[in-house]
Amino acid sequence: MNWNLFWWLIAGSGLGSGLVTFFLQKFFEHKLNKKLYRFSKLYSDNLEIIKNLYRLLIQAEKGLDILLSQREPDEINKKDGFRHKTIETVEKFIDYFEENEIIFDKSIADLVRQILVRFNKGKKAHVFANIMESDRNSELWFKAVSTKQDLYEQLVEIEIPILKRKLKEEFQNRYHLLDK
Repeated sequence: MNWNLFWWLIAGSGLGSGLVTFFLQKFFEHKLNKKLYRFSKLYSDNLEIIKNLYRLLIQAEKGLDILLSQREPDEINKKDGFRHKTIETVEKFIDYFEENEIIFDKSIADLVRQILVRFNKGKKAHVFANIMESDRNSELWFKAVSTKQDLYEQLVEIEIPILKRKLKEEFQNRYHLLDK
């Protein structure tokens, strides 16, 4: 028996299995790193979506606070500009939410839809109250102002703060920002 051939086969099989192990390890590391990258990217994207939605909600809340209350700019041009800016801000909020609705739980999605319905009613009530402004002491004017006030209380004082709280909780719980 040729001992050189025997030792060569043993050394080769040990070296070969080491190479196979090395390549398999690198292959699995590569797959794991790809999945980890995708997960961390998705994680950070979701974080940004919640932050941006919260920022848009704050802007919409400020505009609705003035639009639905009796505190409005005095000049007609400022009123129209403010109304358009507020409507645009709320619509940006709604559009952004709809684009990213998939990451939110059902309770948040339902609350945003409820706010959307009330916002549309608020737009109509605001326009109607402005039309009736010339007939300030009429019953229709009082009804329009009362509707605006009711919507103000529902949206600005109740629903938007609830949504803000839920978004904060979602953000903090999902990303473990607060120790319990």
